[in-house]
Amino acid sequence: MITINPKEESTKVLHQYLLSSIGPRPIALASTIDENGCPNLSPFSYFNIFSSKPPILIFSPARRVRNNTTKDTLENAKQVKEVVINVVTYDIVDQMNLTSLEYEKNIDEFIEASFTHQKSNLIKPFRVKESPIQFECKINEIISLGENGGAGNLIICEILLIHIDKNILDNEKNIDPKKINLVGRLGFDWYLKSDPNSLFEIKKKIK
Repeated sequence: MITINPKEESTKVLHQYLLSSIGPRPIALASTIDENGCPNLSPFSYFNIFSSKPPILIFSPARRVRNNTTKDTLENAKQVKEVVINVVTYDIVDQMNLTSLEYEKNIDEFIEASFTHQKSNLIKPFRVKESPIQFECKINEIISLGENGGAGNLIICEILLIHIDKNILDNEKNIDPKKINLVGRLGFDWYLKSDPNSLFEIKKKIK
């Protein structure tokens, strides 16, 4: 067994150890818009749900490790405190990957990745029509975790509306894990899909 002291390891190496250890991580395909109305779309696997009432999602656009710059998503979130979190399934994972590329500020990743803009009901950012679940959110708070490359920025989002494709529901109108085929993020270029062959169920024990 090797032992790593985070204070003694380079950020680049530590980053990959962390990403390869903690997973599979859900992916937030975050849709934002700047104050001039320019859309942006980018995936983040520093993401999860943290509360049901109020319904709170948190994702974190980290500062880039290589040059300590910030991402358009973070800058947009500071300007327009709204975001749509679109879930990523196996059907759209290749398109999602295209949105992770670094484009110029005025480039619309919806167009680059052949996603369809879908108008939101309550907020300005667009939904991704191809995603089977879309969360319209207001941004309650942004918490900076540091100023160095690799430092996260927690974007705390309160869900205002949830849009769910009927095709992923079972007969009881619950989301069917065998139909949705969510994708999880691992380290480096690795992902995991939750197809029926990889699923298993454990019933909750009753005392």
